[in-house]
Amino acid sequence: MSELCGAGLYEPIQTVRYLSVKTDEKIQSIDIIRVISMFCVIFLHCASNRLRVNMYTPGWHIVNVLTALAGSGVPLFFMISGALILGSKNTLSVSYTLKNRVLRLIVPLFVWSAIAIAVNLYTDSTTGVSLGNFCDRLIYFLNKPSAVHMWFMYYLIPMYLISPALKLFMDNAEEKTILYILLLWLLQMLSLTLGGVLREESHKALAGVSFINNIGFISGYLGYFLLGSYIMKSKIKINPVLLAIIIAATVLFVCAGTEYISRFNDFYTETFKSYRSISIVIISACVFILLKDARLPKGGLTRLVSALSAVSYGVYLSHNCIIDILNRWGLKNHSLIQLALCFVITSVSSVVIIGVMSRIKYASYIFAGIKKSKKS
Repeated sequence: MSELCGAGLYEPIQTVRYLSVKTDEKIQSIDIIRVISMFCVIFLHCASNRLRVNMYTPGWHIVNVLTALAGSGVPLFFMISGALILGSKNTLSVSYTLKNRVLRLIVPLFVWSAIAIAVNLYTDSTTGVSLGNFCDRLIYFLNKPSAVHMWFMYYLIPMYLISPALKLFMDNAEEKTILYILLLWLLQMLSLTLGGVLREESHKALAGVSFINNIGFISGYLGYFLLGSYIMKSKIKINPVLLAIIIAATVLFVCAGTEYISRFNDFYTETFKSYRSISIVIISACVFILLKDARLPKGGLTRLVSALSAVSYGVYLSHNCIIDILNRWGLKNHSLIQLALCFVITSVSSVVIIGVMSRIKYASYIFAGIKKSKKS
């Protein structure tokens, strides 16, 4: 059997055997959220070009709405990670964390970073494809992402590194202490949002509360990690209709804010869609609460979601390489039809590639972080 790699990306609690036996509902809901998040991230990267051309047309407004909703994709990945990692007793073991989680994220990240650099050299007409150019970029692997979509890992891995301490905190702190920390994080998100929206420097100075912002929270993303754990453990129950209304209203607010600030700046500006925007926090939290107890009837759909969940980390790392190649071949995504075509080709191609790799003993680990057990 093959074991799924740790984290929101994955947690080795699950194995591929999970596809055919009775499934824990909460774990199944995590798979559902993970798959939705995966496709949201792919769509966001496919839509990037369309948002910057032919602005304020009907097609642009459609993409503006869809990307506002899909903006919850990355935060949901952080929240899944927090829910699984901080909910596992294995997290208390530093050796287990480093060997079975951190290493299994870093190896595929390094491999796909190298591939992304090669693809970028191929697609960038201003640089030549040479071993020297390749090595010049690869040496910065430990310091900065080799491709724009890999920034996420440079914040997630630090969370993994400190997860044993975070686990101790979440297990032993009183609920009011956890809520206090989450409140500080929300205030930081609000401060960062206002700092990006307000025009006057004096107003920005009032919004930028250094006493809170300097806490850091790993550039603000750690809050999602803790929030995912808190929501999964809590007995929060909110009417699904109310959650849907809050999500819809916030999405419309983000769309209106994005259009306003883009018109003001005279270029596309996604301050309201930033993952550190209070609006995206609200949307992401509501989506997570809405889906955290979701389950599917036994059958083909459940197996499909489980299979897609198993390859999601590799898909996350690989999909942008496919988008770059498609752009080089002329699919620039400047229209809704091109965008839809790019999304379908990228989604199917990346899932197939990682699906094939996951079936090969050593390639499964190298390209997808999936560890094959001796029974494979």
